[in-house]
Amino acid sequence: MNTDRVERAMRDVADEVIRPRFRSLADGEISAKSGPNDLVTVADVEAERALTPLLADIEAIPVVGEEATELDPSLPDVLATASAAWTLDPVDGTWNFAHGSVEYAVMIGRVAAGDTDAGWILHPETGDLLRGGRALAPEVVNGDGAVTAMRNIAGLEPRPLAQLRGMATLTFAPGPVAEGLTGLHADVAEITPPRMCAGWDYCDLVNGDLDFLLYFRAKPWDHAPGVAIARAAGHVARHLDGAAYRPGAPGRPFLVARAQEWDALAAAINRHTNHTL
Repeated sequence: MNTDRVERAMRDVADEVIRPRFRSLADGEISAKSGPNDLVTVADVEAERALTPLLADIEAIPVVGEEATELDPSLPDVLATASAAWTLDPVDGTWNFAHGSVEYAVMIGRVAAGDTDAGWILHPETGDLLRGGRALAPEVVNGDGAVTAMRNIAGLEPRPLAQLRGMATLTFAPGPVAEGLTGLHADVAEITPPRMCAGWDYCDLVNGDLDFLLYFRAKPWDHAPGVAIARAAGHVARHLDGAAYRPGAPGRPFLVARAQEWDALAAAINRHTNHTL
């Protein structure tokens, strides 16, 4: 796996296809998919069209892209069966991108034997690229090529729930579950709303601005890259019954947090939702 080629492809396509359209989209270049907040733009489509053959040339394995899956919903099934595959979100946070917010990302993951192997998250407007995986050190590379190692959390002492800050995507939680989780506010220091871009949520986690992420919609292109990076930085990603998150088996809610705090957080979440997750 040539990480330099992956990163070069991401930056080149962002500069040539995505960024020229940032804050320059015409009305006819934005459309809704499943709802008014679920958007697709010409930049999403053309960026995926450009990145898909580049990834296949780097490694000849299937590419599971968000926009390709709109045309073929069975495409993600390959993540559970192929020895390896790419995941591709050409513009994560399309709503933000379409509304002029810099909080969008290009996200690529490599899945091996149904599990996360490596991930890359590029923030095109800042130039920062996060990377990490089983054999890829968790680092941030800025637009000038300077590399900064992510903080090592492995040896940190666990903290009480009352000191933890996290993000929960309650918009996608079933009504009774979202209601129950309002009680979690009393257990932790703060629950913030999502940034509408997983590529920025995971950045908040590995930077230490957040201590946990709770997701209720697990599309593989949204989470395989971030989970790979978070795991490399010392976090764990598990469903609330304790089973490890795997992009090859999406669909259930999952929690990403430091290993030393995951159990206490999961117990509190399950208590507030009456173990319905």
